[in-house]
Amino acid sequence: MSDEIYPGIPLEGNIVKYGRFIALKHNMTGRFLTSRSGDCYETGSGQQKAVTAAWEPAPETMFIVLPRLGEERGPEEDVNFGDLIRLKHVESRANLHSHPDFASPLTEQQEVTCFGDDFTTDENDQWVVEQWSFDEAENEEFDVEDPTWYVGRSFYLRHASTGVTLHSHEETFGDDTNEVTGYGNGPDENDRWRVVVE
Repeated sequence: MSDEIYPGIPLEGNIVKYGRFIALKHNMTGRFLTSRSGDCYETGSGQQKAVTAAWEPAPETMFIVLPRLGEERGPEEDVNFGDLIRLKHVESRANLHSHPDFASPLTEQQEVTCFGDDFTTDENDQWVVEQWSFDEAENEEFDVEDPTWYVGRSFYLRHASTGVTLHSHEETFGDDTNEVTGYGNGPDENDRWRVVVE
C-alpha cells in the first residue's frame, strides 16, 4: 500500500486495519468527524475545514487509515495503539492535518483542517492512536493490555508534530457544525472518539 492514490476498501470485522474506511464518532457530542470539498476557513490557514457534523456515517465522514510517511502497510495489517497514522478524507482526498501556526476561529485552540491531496502530504498529517484507558467499564469489555485498535473502543489521537489532541466541543459555527481543534491540555472527555462502521 505504497501508492498514495490508494482508494481504500470497506472495513470488515471489528479490528481497524490499514487501507480501510473508517468513520470517527465524537463521544461527547455524538457527531462524526466531517469534511467537505471547498468548505474552507476564511481566516487562519484557509484550508479545508474539519468539523463534527453528521449524526450517522455518511460519505463526507469517511477516512482511509494510511501508515506514517515512508512506511508500507498491507490492508490486512491491524492498527495498534501507539501506531503513527494518517487519515485521508475519502471524498476530497485531503489529509487530516494540524499545525502550530494558526488558531481555531471559535476557541483559539490549534487549528485542525484537511490538507493536501493524493500527491501532497507532510509530517503535520501524522497522528498517534492512543488508547482511552480512563473508563473502567470499557476496560472490562476490552482487554486494556491488548494494543489492538477495535471498532467501538474509545481512543484519542495525538498530533505527532505538536502533541495536541484531536478535540471537539459544543462550540458551533453558524451552519450548526461543531468546531474541531487541537487541544493542548488533553486528553480530556472532549478528546474521546470511537470508530463506527456503516
